[in-house]
Amino acid sequence: MSFASPWRRSWYVRLVAVARRLLRPFGKAEQHLIAWLARRQNRRVAHHLEGSPARRILLIMPRCVKKTGCKVDVQRGLDECLTCLGCPLGDVALICERHHVQALVAFRSHIAFEMARTQKPDVIIASACHDRMVKAWRSVPEVPALLTPLAGMERMCVNATLDLPWLEKQVASVTSGRATTPEPVPVIATSGGALPTVECP
Repeated sequence: MSFASPWRRSWYVRLVAVARRLLRPFGKAEQHLIAWLARRQNRRVAHHLEGSPARRILLIMPRCVKKTGCKVDVQRGLDECLTCLGCPLGDVALICERHHVQALVAFRSHIAFEMARTQKPDVIIASACHDRMVKAWRSVPEVPALLTPLAGMERMCVNATLDLPWLEKQVASVTSGRATTPEPVPVIATSGGALPTVECP
């Protein structure tokens, strides 16, 4: 079943752009608007998944959640993060381990959007800054995306934090039916790089 997203409609995209410009001078009003749009979108995605259980998952983590100075190659996996737990990627690694999801992280959002188009996941789960959330909705409106704003950051694009309870709730929800799935569930995880599809264990 095709996902009916209002972001497919040019008038809706223009309306949101105008509303953002009008609210921008008023403190965090623009961010509150985007958070509200995210809640509406997430309810829409949850309703869609009730009739179309997710079998392919794209997990997107932004580069700014990686601890400054960390040399671990998280684009190849988060296994080393399980022994460190020095930044939110360690918590993401624990969540993925609990739910048998393979996670990778990369650093360019435009490639993540292209990957979403080519891999065609059933759902995206992601956390990002407010502007990147809107960019994701505009770029891949055909893909159901469960999104939430970053919980905070030290400064722009540095040492961001995640809403980890929200993230785990979403991962648990979309993977809950895998035990009865007759074939392996491909789970893709990235934050922008061109990465291979991996199979759930």
